[in-house]
Amino acid sequence: MIKSVLDGITVFVDRDGTLNDDPGYLTHPDGLILFPGVVEAVARLKQAGSRVVLVTNQSAVGRKYMTAVELSAIHDKLERLLKEGGGALDAIFYCPHLPDDGCDCRKPRPGLIHQAKEALGIAGACSYMVGDKLADVELANVVGAIGVLVTTSSESQPAIEAHHRGDVQIECITLSFSGAVDWILQDALTRTWREYK
Repeated sequence: MIKSVLDGITVFVDRDGTLNDDPGYLTHPDGLILFPGVVEAVARLKQAGSRVVLVTNQSAVGRKYMTAVELSAIHDKLERLLKEGGGALDAIFYCPHLPDDGCDCRKPRPGLIHQAKEALGIAGACSYMVGDKLADVELANVVGAIGVLVTTSSESQPAIEAHHRGDVQIECITLSFSGAVDWILQDALTRTWREYK
């Protein structure tokens, strides 16, 4: 029954603080430590028919703390770990710029989502955005995605406060990425997608 629940739907996912522990600036594959249940949760999304697309701010490249090649090595490890558990990412899009560079791709600006839609041929706005920071749920609001906040880092509190003030809309607040996937799978069963197409 769950096989086609998310057919045609994209789940955009933040990386640091959402899928893995956020040490500040992750610059080496050895520092990539996935949270418990992440591998299995990504596998469940794929089994349900979803695209899973990573969208991540990586200003460590712009700050020259690491190169694009070194970032690629981190993502190679991430993809390997997910594939070993039966999951996969459909694509990875990252912003290498500094906060003051004025680019369109640093979350919460929508550039990464636009890149993903063009590259993958994603039509419409049938999507979820899962992250741990205010910028992630702000991005969801900007692009018309369904915002899901995971409280897996200290960066989650400003997003919760903004939600309580009515500044951002968050459809689900949960303790883990696995919990977010539980909610998405249930939510997709009852949501009327016409309003998002």
